[in-house]
Amino acid sequence: MGAALALRDVHDGYVPVAILGDGDYLMGVQALWTAAHEKIPLLIIVSNNKSYFNDEMHQEAIAKKRGRPTENRWIGQRIDNPEIDICALAKAQGLGSIGPVSDMKHLAETIEEGLRQVQEGATLVMDVRIKPEYAASPVHDR
Repeated sequence: MGAALALRDVHDGYVPVAILGDGDYLMGVQALWTAAHEKIPLLIIVSNNKSYFNDEMHQEAIAKKRGRPTENRWIGQRIDNPEIDICALAKAQGLGSIGPVSDMKHLAETIEEGLRQVQEGATLVMDVRIKPEYAASPVHDR
């Protein structure tokens, strides 16, 4: 948000883009109101894996160190059932949104559309669905 505010009145073709996970988005979603209120052009791309996945990986590592079952790592970390509507949270605070985008064949053109809208002054949130299991465990079985 700070970088986008600094660039708001600069007309050198810069388009501020934030890429963050759904967990981080949910922890700071109230900042979107400021972006809407202050009319700060910005594209926020939310990599939505429906999880506080970094914490899942941490819980798996700790379980391995303690000899506990790793299949419980998701408890308290998954963000589903009910699923959070990332775009509705943006709209509720006065911002535009795109998504959810789940077919990666359409991602490039969707990002281009988002960038175009931001260049025209929009503050926009894009919900991009990614695979939940995109990383390997930080601690190998011993």
